Amino acid sequence: MRKEQLPISSEHKLDQIMSFGRRAPEGLEAMPVHAFIRMARHALRMTQAQLAKRAGIPQSHLAVIETGKRDFKLATLRKIYSALGGNLMVVGRFRKRPASMVAERIREVARKKIMRVAGSMALEKQLPDDAMIKKLIKAEEDRLQREGSTDIWED
Repeated sequence: MRKEQLPISSEHKLDQIMSFGRRAPEGLEAMPVHAFIRMARHALRMTQAQLAKRAGIPQSHLAVIETGKRDFKLATLRKIYSALGGNLMVVGRFRKRPASMVAERIREVARKKIMRVAGSMALEKQLPDDAMIKKLIKAEEDRLQREGSTDIWED
């Protein structure tokens, strides 16, 4: 499978977004969107009816959204944020950089593959020593890294 690469500008944008996500205050992701909408509306001294009208959605729909009892479309959320005088920005807080995640996954996949082969070899009393197994794992890691295949995510 061919290696997919993001254009330089896309990689740079991803780094910027991830950096922004890491700088966001801890616990922010735990704040429900509906609570933020309600807080922002109150801060602007706006009623549900006023916000709903500005967003172009029924007041009853906004009421249900603000209670957190219903999921909503991203387009609806964009309308609400626009009506609140803002822009919706979706930023994930990644636990690790993508390159680190790929490297970990490659190590895991390579180790599993070589250990599976080593298990078969052990049954045939041909098990290589630990040093050789480590070399085989490293060689498999290098191969997977070179190929850049998405197959590392197949289970």
